[in-house]
Amino acid sequence: MNTITATIEFGFKGKQFVLDTPLDLDELMQKHGLIPPLYDYIARTHNIDSYSYEYEILLSEGIQFSNPSTWVTNFVDNKHFDQVAFAQQWQERHILEKLAPQIKQQLAIDNIQQHPKLKDLILTAYNYGKQAS
Repeated sequence: MNTITATIEFGFKGKQFVLDTPLDLDELMQKHGLIPPLYDYIARTHNIDSYSYEYEILLSEGIQFSNPSTWVTNFVDNKHFDQVAFAQQWQERHILEKLAPQIKQQLAIDNIQQHPKLKDLILTAYNYGKQAS
């Protein structure tokens, strides 16, 4: 399970807010097909209305990422999370998981990762087919 904690810290009306939000990236990717806009997600999680002053201040602060688990660690560097690269890798893995039984049956390949050119060809064909439908 790929998880990470997103944190936004800000001050509002003399109070300091630390919004720690654990993210189940697999669940978000399965539900949305991508990682949803995190400022909105974090605000909703912490009951901050998008029309409030708190929300405006929240938007002015950066999101820091920590506690990555499993292979999402490859996409976190110095509290920065490369969401685009993670989402692309997650999609590729998800596609290859779905196709694994057919790859094994038709090509007698147990691990497509050992065949990078074939893997790229399969992903390209899959994406062309998806775009055409």
